Amino acid sequence: MGWKVNGLIVEGTLDPGRLPGRPRDTGESVDIDTVHERPCDYGIAMVGGWTLIADPQFLASFNDDAVREISDHGRALAWVTNSVSTLHGFAWYVDGAPVRRIVYAEGEIVDEIGEPIAEEAAAPEPLDEDYVFEMMTRLTGQGWGDGADARYRVWSRTQ
Repeated sequence: MGWKVNGLIVEGTLDPGRLPGRPRDTGESVDIDTVHERPCDYGIAMVGGWTLIADPQFLASFNDDAVREISDHGRALAWVTNSVSTLHGFAWYVDGAPVRRIVYAEGEIVDEIGEPIAEEAAAPEPLDEDYVFEMMTRLTGQGWGDGADARYRVWSRTQ
């Protein structure tokens, strides 16, 4: 099965109103597919002590300034997997700063910072969707199924 999803997972709770575009809660609750199919600006869910942000327009994912703004004292994981365009990767943040980022497109590295982290042991090259989902579990303890099954509150930008 192919995927075309991305997002940001932030340790603990956060104020979604601090995300780019200063979004507001619409009061609507939807599944992950709806967030990405519409697309919504953001879908926000809490799972296992982490805030999951579905971000179909890449407003916060892989945006170092946005991640710093919302996770300055914790850990965060930005991730993307798109089987159609073979775009797969992740970025790991600690205390709001990017520690490691690696993104592959069409089998080639297109973005990389930092040295490989211990959790990357035995990573396939190029990265694929299964490995991106595995990294979610290794780094946050939350698997893809946890996020895929969650209900997301829809947040829309005001700016």
